[in-house]
Amino acid sequence: MNHSFRTGSHSLAPVADTGDRFSDFRPYVASINNAGVVAFQATLRDGGSGVYTGTGGLISTVTDSATARLSNVSSHPDINRGGSTCFYGSLKSGGRRVLLVRDGQIITVAGTSGPLGPTMNDDGTVAFRADLKSGESGIFVGSGGSVTTIAETSGVLSAFHGLPVINSREAVVFCADLKAGGQGVYVGDGGPLTTIAETGDRFSGLGHFPIINDAGTVAFCATLRGGGSGVFAASAGNIVTAIDTSSPFESFRGVLLNNAGRIVFYATPRGGELGVFTGPDPQSDCLISIGSSLFGFTIVDFALNPVSINDAGQIAIRVELSNKRQVVLRADPVPEERA
Repeated sequence: MNHSFRTGSHSLAPVADTGDRFSDFRPYVASINNAGVVAFQATLRDGGSGVYTGTGGLISTVTDSATARLSNVSSHPDINRGGSTCFYGSLKSGGRRVLLVRDGQIITVAGTSGPLGPTMNDDGTVAFRADLKSGESGIFVGSGGSVTTIAETSGVLSAFHGLPVINSREAVVFCADLKAGGQGVYVGDGGPLTTIAETGDRFSGLGHFPIINDAGTVAFCATLRGGGSGVFAASAGNIVTAIDTSSPFESFRGVLLNNAGRIVFYATPRGGELGVFTGPDPQSDCLISIGSSLFGFTIVDFALNPVSINDAGQIAIRVELSNKRQVVLRADPVPEERA
């Protein structure tokens, strides 16, 4: 697969696909940096796994289990502007760790890790979930030296969901359950937490994958106490509705946000299938959807999360097709034609 496909306002081009070299990309998503480089985890056809990057041509190996130190990769990789990557993995010396690859060197950020995967800003600071020896769990940041605690379950929080997302100011957004009941979306930098939204009068449930940009705007999905659901954006203490079920959509699964304020969401239109959308029109703003055709086959599954968008509006998506092939795609915005 080496040809691109135009859909709506974007062109879709394969970065990597399963075949002779790679056997599986699941269950992890691909990430993309502001240079348009896509990073992804892959299981190798000959055994083992690794982290790889590409833009649609040659694929580069960041690190894999053929190296002297790495045993396997067990999360998505995030990639920053400088090309550093972070991910969860195991070293041949033992133990699952939060790892950072910078200038070709594997650096241990923390000696343990939690579910899902880490995120990283352009300065190389990594945000991650991890369990403590005390039995508590938490959200932490680090870059290979000391580790800073953002939040722990030893206080008012009882559990964390999704992945923590860090911005350039080292503010981290995450979703958590409260010991008193309900849940919230919070931002922290090592000091007191800022509450973005909590369940209560307005919201009955909050999406597990909030995202924050460098301006401090937080986007998240939520179900409404009065019925329905939507995508919401919070800034300076105000929460506005980006789109909700009063539109042609019946449910919302997740949201992406970049530093330009661009919102992309994955949702299900009324009477339609789950898809990725760049705007409110289920037809003209659809990037891909379950059941649609791509490269001559039917899309049966896709995955992306907050690490999958950059400031140019490029999006990295892992797709599974009806012929059992998997493809890592890069969606590039197509400039509007002038009249």
